[in-house]
Amino acid sequence: MNPYYFPMEYRGFVFNAHRSAAGVEVPAFIADTARVQSFDPTRLQQRDQREALHLLTGGDLGDATLVFRYISLSGILKASTGAKLSDQIAAMEAAFDVEEAQRASPATEGVLPFTFTDTTEVVTGRGVAWTDPVTGLGDGQYVKERFMARPAGFPILPGRRSGGDSVTFACELVCPDPRRYIDTAESVVLNGANGFAANCPNWTAAQGVAVFPLVTIVMSGAGSAGLTIDLGDVASLSLNMAGETAGTFTWDTATGIIKKGATHRADLRNTAASTLFGYISAGGNAAAAGNTTNVTSITIAYRQARR
Repeated sequence: MNPYYFPMEYRGFVFNAHRSAAGVEVPAFIADTARVQSFDPTRLQQRDQREALHLLTGGDLGDATLVFRYISLSGILKASTGAKLSDQIAAMEAAFDVEEAQRASPATEGVLPFTFTDTTEVVTGRGVAWTDPVTGLGDGQYVKERFMARPAGFPILPGRRSGGDSVTFACELVCPDPRRYIDTAESVVLNGANGFAANCPNWTAAQGVAVFPLVTIVMSGAGSAGLTIDLGDVASLSLNMAGETAGTFTWDTATGIIKKGATHRADLRNTAASTLFGYISAGGNAAAAGNTTNVTSITIAYRQARR
């Protein structure tokens, strides 16, 4: 079993519409579908700091990071009539129009989810037992996933085939975040009922990659001068909440920005800025909070991710 047995979707355009969400063929849609024949999400762009040695063999390697992921799709648009094929072509062109994507989501510069389904033997907490409808063989779990992407170019539709009811296509997306996320988001809540401690799941160490959650703290009144939030990796965050009133505070672990509502509140931080670094690692973390006076809840929101 593989992604070709399931629907894929981007901005309302559905590839493999002749397959149900469970991967079963839907005969009513076989004549009108965008059948994916090639799905390649593996091209990753790397930024690598390198410096050659002066008049010596070799060089120095500096920091390297993964930057953009490119997703390429190709296949056949099929339709039962010429008019339906024209409409399918127009729908694909609209979905992969980068200007329209930016209008649809100006806050993200047109970056929106591309969703697909794949199979795995890893128990992620989001998998469902699966049997291949073609072979009848079990294949562990299947899980719906997503890349966050926008069109990298306009679709290539070279022309209708001689019968007039199909056309080949090729299109490409670019992802500013190369991580491959589970489509269903996680929301782990720390509160009095669980002693302000809970596990934050992620893909296993063999497959997973670190993710940077948004942490939301709800206060009912003035808190401790040393509220701590420990995501289980690197340093814990310490906040001085003694002079605060009730409200909702957020900590964006990707940027380090702390806010109360829409107001920036870096002044609450006891921890040095250089140590303000928390994430959910591959394999998951045990998160906890301490000195939780007047803390109603702490919510850790993220998606599990793998490369």
